[in-house]
Amino acid sequence: MANNLLVLDREIIDKKKPLFMIAGFNQWANAGNVSSGIPDFLIENLEARRLGYIDKGDFYLFQLPGSHYLFRPSVRYVDGFEEDYQMKPTNDFYYAEIGTKGLVIFLGTEPNQHEDVYTNALLDAAADLHVRRIIMTSGVGFEVPFNKERLIGCIYSLKKMRKELNDYAVTFSNYDRNATIGMVINHYSRARNIEYVEMIARTPSYQISLTIDSDKRAMYDMLRRIRHMCGINLDLSGLEKESRQQVSDTEKLISKLCMDHPDLEPQITAYMEQVEKGFEEVRFVEPVKIPEVFLREFDESG
Repeated sequence: MANNLLVLDREIIDKKKPLFMIAGFNQWANAGNVSSGIPDFLIENLEARRLGYIDKGDFYLFQLPGSHYLFRPSVRYVDGFEEDYQMKPTNDFYYAEIGTKGLVIFLGTEPNQHEDVYTNALLDAAADLHVRRIIMTSGVGFEVPFNKERLIGCIYSLKKMRKELNDYAVTFSNYDRNATIGMVINHYSRARNIEYVEMIARTPSYQISLTIDSDKRAMYDMLRRIRHMCGINLDLSGLEKESRQQVSDTEKLISKLCMDHPDLEPQITAYMEQVEKGFEEVRFVEPVKIPEVFLREFDESG
């Protein structure tokens, strides 16, 4: 399928292997860096090769009146010399193989305009490469406990997918506001009869001075579902360790916050207790018959 916005090195794809696409974005719904962080994790840990890109086209703005700092690339000059320049928005495809399966990994930048053209370029790539399913990752901030399994919401493109998705301990989203880029992709995937599912993690967001910039637990919980969905031998033991360390670090930050502001300690403690009290954890339980894809992680954690 020809699309002059696409540049793809199709020769590196093993056409005999079933192919899935994992997509994430620098976007509005990127709380905890879940959307952009999962592709980054996969690219690095799978030593994925760059497969191609979507051309910048006219999807991005340089500036709008009254929004001078919103769109312009950031730069740093020292004594008149350029030390750093933020690269133009990137929309890159990568490719990796895991056993008998192939993964296309897409890391994009949410467009400012012409989202329909942009989305269909992405879907053209999926169709051209014969991708079986697109799985997109997103994150939204909520008042949820930092030490519990993340709630994963879900939208999907084709009705036939619903029964299968029940097995992944997800909630099916009810939403009636402005569309995210994931919802735009879902809309056009449905129109083109492409299997698309977006998983949306609820990441901790609090009314106190405490932030989790990169939510490793959300990434871990989402990737456990994705590896089972794709049937791939994806080692997540390192990410699981980071998620446990994140809990420990967050506990220390809360303790420090209370020590630095002793007058606020009762309110902080009561607030965190209230967050946990109103939370109902939904756990993704691994299959009773453990597939080979999980054995390495369980061996290492034992």
